Amino acid sequence: MFGNINSAVALLLAGSAFLTQSIVESKLVFAHYMVGTVDASTTHAHQDIDGAIAVGFDAFALNVGNPGADWAKNTVQQLFDYAGTKPSFKLFFSFDFYGNGDISQHQALFAQFKDHPAHLKYGSSNLPVVSSYSGGSVGPDTWKSFKTANNVYLIPNPEADGNYYSNPSGFFGSWGDAVDGVFSWETAWPDTSETPVNVSSTKDQAVKSAADAAGKAYMMGLSSIQYKHCCGDSWYRAGETNLPERMEQILSVSPEFTEVITWNDAGESHYIGPCWAEGLTAEILQYGNSDTIPHTGWQSLISSFIKAFKAGSKNVSAMTPTNGKFAGALWYRGVLTSCSGDKPRGAGAARDAVNYAVVLPAGSSGHSIRVTSGGQLLAMQSVSAGLKYNSVPGMKTGAQKIELVDGSGNVVASASGSVNVGTSPTNGFCNYNYYVSGLQ
Repeated sequence: MFGNINSAVALLLAGSAFLTQSIVESKLVFAHYMVGTVDASTTHAHQDIDGAIAVGFDAFALNVGNPGADWAKNTVQQLFDYAGTKPSFKLFFSFDFYGNGDISQHQALFAQFKDHPAHLKYGSSNLPVVSSYSGGSVGPDTWKSFKTANNVYLIPNPEADGNYYSNPSGFFGSWGDAVDGVFSWETAWPDTSETPVNVSSTKDQAVKSAADAAGKAYMMGLSSIQYKHCCGDSWYRAGETNLPERMEQILSVSPEFTEVITWNDAGESHYIGPCWAEGLTAEILQYGNSDTIPHTGWQSLISSFIKAFKAGSKNVSAMTPTNGKFAGALWYRGVLTSCSGDKPRGAGAARDAVNYAVVLPAGSSGHSIRVTSGGQLLAMQSVSAGLKYNSVPGMKTGAQKIELVDGSGNVVASASGSVNVGTSPTNGFCNYNYYVSGLQ
């Protein structure tokens, strides 16, 4: 009898070891989370975590620009307290060196939570994960000292190092002992341009190849748009079909990690979840208010991407809707490019277009997307299984709408814009943020 029990225990332990190894080596998807003021009397922190779990994220990367501030510590505490009740979801720190360049201050906050059950651990030694926003100028020696002193799995964003893109092999020759992997941030969008331009994965491919050769992990950024109109500057980086284009690129390059930029960065307009007003300035709320300009319509597309990424799919044709029926969204700017107010740098890259993406299950056929703008038919385009997307030129003033139509002409689902397109500025500037509506 005891022999049988011991055998069973041995099998269970072996199975547990296999499961642990599988989890360690699995692909993970994170959402960059801007740590701001979150009112502890609300359930906002709970809503963020529950929402991220529903999309399929594994963890929040907590961007902390002011690690010594009481409000930052308070928000981080709320997030860890609630994440501790959600075994499938974790948190880790992304030190923001633009906000605070002193690594010792970031280290002090990290030390308070590194042993928390909700802190993400990774790798064969199951070490707490640390990342960063910027940090290349800190240098490999400082990072190596931090890594050694804190025994972490380190995936910083060291793009500021001159070799990172120009000589990736040389970069890893200098940084190899300091990092376990690297995170490219700026490749998530095309460069600022005054002519239409598409996002590229050329730099990602070069850094990923060098990382592979050095035995290091690679993390790519997935994002929709970058638009900012605050803090003394205003710029736009094209977002017409940036999100689905980037999905294609990430599946093709197949990094170990993907980080969605971001869950809640209202200031740069690439949020996909709620951006709580108590943590935002009135200036940012003029153009990045998630209550009036929601982006949650993108979440079903990202859920489909996460599913394909974790399955190791290399092509968007393998993406499937998580509800088994369809996923998709419509997005557009609320003003035409002829808007006569203050425009951002890079405005020349924008097009007057209605943008959409749709994911259909395997075997789907005979479907089309009907795009109407200002009451006029812009396009009727065939769509099939997997991810299909387009930026349809000719957007008019007025209402915007897409419809998913089956082979018999029946409308299966639709998405209607919440705001009519106009030509006039609001608050003295032309808002280049996107209105997003999910397919329903």
